Amino acid sequence: MLTYDLLELQRLDTLADQLNHRRRTAPERQAATTARAALDEHLRRRAERARREEELALTIDALERDGEELGAQRAKLEAQLRTVTSPRQAEALTHELEALAARRDALDDQELAALEEQSALVEELAALDAETPKLEADAAAADAALSVVEAEIDGELAQLAAARAEVAARIDAAMLDRYARLRERHGGVAVAKLEGSRCNGCHLDLSTTEVAEVRSVGEGAFAECPNCGRMLVP
Repeated sequence: MLTYDLLELQRLDTLADQLNHRRRTAPERQAATTARAALDEHLRRRAERARREEELALTIDALERDGEELGAQRAKLEAQLRTVTSPRQAEALTHELEALAARRDALDDQELAALEEQSALVEELAALDAETPKLEADAAAADAALSVVEAEIDGELAQLAAARAEVAARIDAAMLDRYARLRERHGGVAVAKLEGSRCNGCHLDLSTTEVAEVRSVGEGAFAECPNCGRMLVP
């Protein structure tokens, strides 16, 4: 009977809509999203610290090379200073040595700051590495819990789909097309029942005349709710 089949189709589709909503909004999904976000942020922070530590290592190497060059220049100037006899040349060499010493002090300060930052980063990286296994385990457990829920819901959806296919096979294509268009237009509910004088689709009352018209529709046909346009079953 068409009336029964369409009501059953609506019931099955409503159940499927509810299951899909449950699948999208399952607490396990939020938990998995949160756990994965925590792990991703942790790994991002670790990668950022690791990149900075590598930059510092390169900086320290460069500063050490610069220091070696300054040392070689200083040794050369000191050797020259020991051989010059002119006070003016000696004074010029002394100024150059003082400038080299100032540059070397600045390099030493930069290297010390870089070493201190590098040491702090090494400690932070060790702490982050110690946290990684737990965060990975939490994310994996949350993903597994979500998979269980999704598999359960997907199983129910598959059963509903099979039942729906049987019901839909008994309904002609034109009616199915009308049903689909009404479902899209009315938030998933295409077929409603008349409960007393009220459409349970839009929850509005019909007039006495409208109720009589709905109840007078012959078997296998449908009235239309004058308020919302849904197929209305007496």
